[in-house]
Amino acid sequence: MTPDFTMTPDEIKRKIDDLQKRTDSVSQKKAAFGGQLKAKKEELAALVAEIRAAGLDPKNLISERDKARAELEQMITTFEADLVKSETALSAFDSK
Repeated sequence: MTPDFTMTPDEIKRKIDDLQKRTDSVSQKKAAFGGQLKAKKEELAALVAEIRAAGLDPKNLISERDKARAELEQMITTFEADLVKSETALSAFDSK
């Protein structure tokens, strides 16, 4: 029994050329994505280093943010209360 060849030599050549072009394209895109990934990893590492340099733990940023927000809100409340006392005292002084 003889094999059944359905592609002509020219078709085989065109198919190989097409496959080579597609392989080259995929390789180029893969290299580009690899470069982007490396850049993003370096950017992330720099960000983590900056966060640590600020004295924070990158894994606890949400709780650190919430803690800082609560402290700020408390400071605002205290400042406002002190300001009201000052305004009241000044108003009382002006009315005398």
